[in-house]
Amino acid sequence: MTNSSPLVGAVLFAWLPDDQRPGVPGAKFRPVLIVDADVANKRLVVAYGTSQRTDRCNRGEIVFRKEDVPGLAKDTKFCLWKTKVIPISPEYLSRDQSSGGLAVLGRVPAKLSSVLLARLQEVANIN
Repeated sequence: MTNSSPLVGAVLFAWLPDDQRPGVPGAKFRPVLIVDADVANKRLVVAYGTSQRTDRCNRGEIVFRKEDVPGLAKDTKFCLWKTKVIPISPEYLSRDQSSGGLAVLGRVPAKLSSVLLARLQEVANIN
C-alpha cells in the first residue's frame, strides 16, 4: 500500500470487522483512523478507535480530543497496533451499509501530527 493518498490521516466511521470474521463488516459503527490507503485496489488500513480509557496511552496509542476533531462525540483513543484492512465500500463505510458516502469526521489535528508519527514509529519498533 502507499500512504500518499489524501485519505491517510482522515478520521471516519467504519464497520470494523471482528478478529473472528475478518472479511465481514463488524457489528459496531466505530471511529477509525486511516493509516494507509491503496485507492487503486480500493483498500484502507484503519486503526481501531475507542472512547474507553482515554485518560492514558500505551505504546502505539494516541488520543484525539473531541474538540480537536469536530465530528467526534467523545475523546477517542486510536490503537495504531490494532489495524484492519477493509475495502472501500458502502458495506464497511456507510452508516446504513448500502447508500455510499463516507462518514468523515475530520483529519489528524496539525498539532498532533508529530505525536502521531512517534506513535507509528513505536508500532514499527514493536514488530
